[in-house]
Amino acid sequence: MTAPWSAACAAEIGADWLEQEIAPAGDFGRRAREREHVFVLGDEAQAREAIARVYAAAEDVPPETLAQLCEAVLACPDPGMALARVLGDATLTDADLFELSRFVDGLERVRNLMTNAALAGIAMPPWPQALALTLRDGRTPQRGFYLSDAFDPELSAARAAAVALHARFDAERTRLRERIAVYAGLEDVRDGEFVLMRERAPAPLPAEIRVLREAPTYWLCEVALDEPARTVFTLLNAAEQRVAEREEAVRARLSAAVRAVAPILEDAAEKLGAVDAFVARVRFAQRYRTCAPEVAEVPCVQFVDARFLPLERSLESRGHRYAPLSLTLDSVGVLTGPNMGGKTAALRTVGFVACCVALGVPVPAASARVSLFDDYAWIGIGTEAERTALLSSFGLEVTQLRDVLSRAPERALVLVDEFARTTSPREGRALLVALVEWLRATGVIALVATHFSRIAEDAGAPHFAVVGLREPPRRSTEAVDLDAAIERIAEVMDYRVHRVAADEPLHADALALAEVLGLDPALIARARAVL
Repeated sequence: MTAPWSAACAAEIGADWLEQEIAPAGDFGRRAREREHVFVLGDEAQAREAIARVYAAAEDVPPETLAQLCEAVLACPDPGMALARVLGDATLTDADLFELSRFVDGLERVRNLMTNAALAGIAMPPWPQALALTLRDGRTPQRGFYLSDAFDPELSAARAAAVALHARFDAERTRLRERIAVYAGLEDVRDGEFVLMRERAPAPLPAEIRVLREAPTYWLCEVALDEPARTVFTLLNAAEQRVAEREEAVRARLSAAVRAVAPILEDAAEKLGAVDAFVARVRFAQRYRTCAPEVAEVPCVQFVDARFLPLERSLESRGHRYAPLSLTLDSVGVLTGPNMGGKTAALRTVGFVACCVALGVPVPAASARVSLFDDYAWIGIGTEAERTALLSSFGLEVTQLRDVLSRAPERALVLVDEFARTTSPREGRALLVALVEWLRATGVIALVATHFSRIAEDAGAPHFAVVGLREPPRRSTEAVDLDAAIERIAEVMDYRVHRVAADEPLHADALALAEVLGLDPALIARARAVL
């Protein structure tokens, strides 16, 4: 699958996390995913249909049915190697036939589980009924495969003849053993070697006794076949050869039957992959309380109570509350707000929601209206791996911006996280104003988070802001515990994003946040005096 986002961008907007969450369970589905493509500009109709099918199944199919369907797909062995051999005119082995019988039986189970009407939108894998019934004759209670007599009357007759000759040969050997035991004065002569004392055996020894090794007082011997026994043995070998020939003829006939339906089996394997990939998306939609978004023709990313799931899962695992986000973005917006107010999370939520639609899954939100893009870009300091690059932070941001400018996509989603914050404030602010103006001129959808003042006003862009602290967070008199401090901040932080009206005063919460995080009170007091 080729995606319109880089690995670095995928890490920031949660695309890599999402792809893991909707990863199919087995190899059929993984191969199907490799054949898929991310929905981009121009794929609106296909995206709407794909997401609608997933959402309908998530609403109507019980989770236990999906789990059973997933298990049924996983239980189907891959017929690829057997089909490759049979299409190369090779005769299938019993092991091949066993795997193919398991595959067609698994297909039947998958088809039986796909009777729910909400699954009608996904193609039903074909089932070669005649082959399935034929191969079923070879299944054993021990879940193996055996060329049973039911496959061929001539095989049955050949086996019966061989069994009768085995009985005759056993009778001949019993006759010989009894005769030699009487001759040697032994109680019994078993198959294999036996000792015959020289003093008890008159010479010469009969032809039915073959001497293997001589000693002064005894011979080490074995029973040799006499003429009647050799005659029966020759007949037995011929009978066993006929059985082998008939078995090989049956294998050849079964191989021809498999060869005749090989295209059906290949199509079934491909459709099993589609089922696997579809079920993975449906289970994602059920796990995370999603909605079916409107896939818009015009560029926009709009949502109500959307959740950036990687962050939500991380916070919930540590017992912290997650605040959903609502935003309407249909051009280039500038986002400001306090530290720890969720600006970066807002950028990631925008990217994640758009990524959900691009990957054909419902959105974790109360409602959403999202367009498709042919390019996704993240401009910012980014992940730890990027921070270790040879470039400085500002140098890295400039190269990211250069790459976006050079691609010139028809419709892009650009997310900018505090661009130029690590260079001189005067020049950084000038660059950011120019960047917002350029983004507006190109018609992209973008959200630009910054601490620089009056960027939106000077660039003529909509200004959004995180509401910020509802009240100063309570500072503990005890030693600072980071988790407790974060929880206190979360209790009084309003993470909602609103459209800023002209001349609206904005929160300045940095000193309050520094105080609750344990910075020296005298230093805080001096900073307030300077401010």
